[in-house]
Amino acid sequence: MSAVPEVAAAPSSGWERVPAADALEIGTVLTRCARLVDARAWDELGRVFAEDAVMAAPSGTATGLAGIVERARADTLEPHHITDTVLRRLDDDRVRAWSKWFLVCADGAVLGGEQLDLLVRTPAGWRIAERRIARPDPERRDAVGALGVADFLA
Repeated sequence: MSAVPEVAAAPSSGWERVPAADALEIGTVLTRCARLVDARAWDELGRVFAEDAVMAAPSGTATGLAGIVERARADTLEPHHITDTVLRRLDDDRVRAWSKWFLVCADGAVLGGEQLDLLVRTPAGWRIAERRIARPDPERRDAVGALGVADFLA
């Protein structure tokens, strides 16, 4: 059985694959973030966000870990799920992650959107340095407010 190279050929120009070990750690950070927010474990968000992180959402922008915690406390609705994450390596210490998210409300309504994260390697491991959250207008079928490939490849 031949060994699989850790970094395979990129699928297209400007898209460099993330090494498997980094992809696993980054996936864990994204999952841990969702679980911490759902558990309302606000004091633990430093395990997933950089101290100087920025988060932009339809409800406004939060800067720094304390600002993100404050915004998360105010904006968190129901437990949510992160799916369909793709990663793009920008350099050895920065990776972009593009994910879909959805939540099922107590009344059965489903809300969803996308998030675009910039993760950075720190001495403590990978952390989210920037997060952009988009929530399309539920009254329209087009991608108003959605993040797209251009955002991911920027």
